[in-house]
Order: sequence, then structure tokens, then C-alpha cells
Amino acid sequence: MTVRDRRVVRVLAILPSVLAAAVGAALVASWRTTLPDPVATHWSSHGADDFSALTFVIVTLIAVGIIGAAIGVALSVRATDPKIIRTGIGIVAGVVISIVAVIVSTTACQRGVADAGTVPTPQWQIALSLAIGLMGGLGLAALVPSWTVTPPTADIGDRPRVAIGAEERIVWTRVVSSSLAASLILGGAVVILASLALVLRSWLVAAVLLLVVVSAIAMWGIRVTVDRTGVTVRGRLGRPRTQVAMSEIDHAEVVGVRALRDFGGFGHRIAVHGDLKGARGFVLRSGSALLVVRQDGRRDIVVVDDASTAAGVVNRLLDREEPVERRPTE
Repeated sequence: MTVRDRRVVRVLAILPSVLAAAVGAALVASWRTTLPDPVATHWSSHGADDFSALTFVIVTLIAVGIIGAAIGVALSVRATDPKIIRTGIGIVAGVVISIVAVIVSTTACQRGVADAGTVPTPQWQIALSLAIGLMGGLGLAALVPSWTVTPPTADIGDRPRVAIGAEERIVWTRVVSSSLAASLILGGAVVILASLALVLRSWLVAAVLLLVVVSAIAMWGIRVTVDRTGVTVRGRLGRPRTQVAMSEIDHAEVVGVRALRDFGGFGHRIAVHGDLKGARGFVLRSGSALLVVRQDGRRDIVVVDDASTAAGVVNRLLDREEPVERRPTE
């Protein structure tokens, strides 16, 4: 990462949160004389059901901006992988912009009203605000520059090999299901969203619930396959799907993974610290994992039972290929 790249990252990570909060707070403050006291800050399907002083709303906007900027500072200082930084900036900016837009738009619809309790639930304003946040996050993420990250040279796991006859063909495959912890977290999220959708009778919450359910079905279990063409990981619905051709692979290792500590959760993840930093792939549980190291240094990972055999098959199949310069075993 060059000095210019670092400066661009810092600006994109910090400035949007500060600007969004400052503009939002200034707008709301300028409406003080046209707003009811107190203002509505929460709605149910029957209308406004919670109220706050306008000062509290302004302080909330400022706090959201400060928190977003603080996360941006940490991201710009600690992270080095452009993909991780791009994802982080997009998420932070998108969330901050969405929150600010929701607060500003729902406050704006109360201008000129004497009693905030008479304002109907501003569903389209909330939907539009979330869309603005999504577009803002995607746009800022696209502005993050790209640079080459020097990949680690030392192995962090073992490079096993399995015995395969010269004329034998081999296909190794396993199905991986989500762990109990991941299932409980996902189940809890579905129950909460379903309850909110029923209580609020909101199509927006129902749409989020549908998205979560479809994603859960797709990621509930995956199939990992190793054969002479490469390594393929496929979800139950055919997507998501990752395929690494054997010609792109330098070697395979078997490593231990702690899902929460190494990847911060379950699903399709990216490691942001530790020996696995920069590795991306499917982490549905903790345990042994197949780590595929590409010739360009990129690393793909999948937690799967019998990962040692999977890595051994990859390495033995690579031995059969035409000799190429590969990284030495550390």
C-alpha cells in the first residue's frame, strides 16, 4: 500500500460518517421551530409509540457519526488487505448513512405538525433511507484503490499427502452442516424477524426475513469436492459456489479454525487477523479446515471433516502435474 493509497483509505473510512452526521444534525437543528415537542422516534403498525426531545435526536446523530468515524480510524490503521478494507468501508458507511437518513427523513415528515402522535408510520421514508445507505456504501467501497498484498511465505499448517496409485483416479467429497451454535444464532434471528413482521405488519421486515431464510437455506450445508480438476465448494442451492482449478493451486494445508475468534462468526467469511489473515471461504463451524494456497498467494479455506485427507489428495494430485516451481515446505 502506497502513502497515497493509505490517505485515500483514511478519507473514505472517516469522512463520510463525519459528513453524514454533521449534515443530518444541522438539518434537524434548523427545523427546531417547525417540529413538535417532543418528536416521534419510534413507530409501530399503529403509528408513533415513542417520543424524545429534539436535543436527544441531534445528540444521537452526532454519536452515530463519532462511532462510525472511530471504526473507520481503526479500520484504516489496522487492516492491510484491500478487499477487507473495501468491505469494511462499505459496511460502516452504509450503516451510518442509513441510520442518519432514517432519523432525518422520519423527523422531516413531522415538520408543521403540532402533535407527533398523529404522524403515520413513515414506511416509504424508511425504505428510501435504507436504499440511500446501501447505494452510499457500495459507491464508497468502489472508490477504495487496489494494491498488491505480499502473501505469507511460511506454512501455518501441515502439508499431508495420501497414497494414490499411478493409474488410480480419486474423488474426495464431504458434506458440511452448520454447527449448533450457528444454527441457534440463525434460528434466533429468524424468530425475532418473524415476530417483528407479525407485530409491525411491515413488508420491509418481511422482505428482510425472506432474504435471511433464503440465505440460511443456501448456507445451511455445503459440499466440498476434490478431484483432478481442482477444489469445489457448493451450497445446497448451487450457490454460493467457489471453484479453484488445480492449475491455480500451489499447495494445500490442514489448519485448525476457531470460527468466532479467527473469523468473527459463521458463514462465508474473511479472516482479518492472526495467521489466517486474508484467507476467505466457508466457515460453518470450528474445527480442522482445508486451506488451499494459490500460486498468486491468495488463500481459500473451508472447515470440513477429514480435512487432512482432502489436503493430502490435493497435494498428491499436484505431484502428478507437470513440475512447476512451488513454495518449499517450511
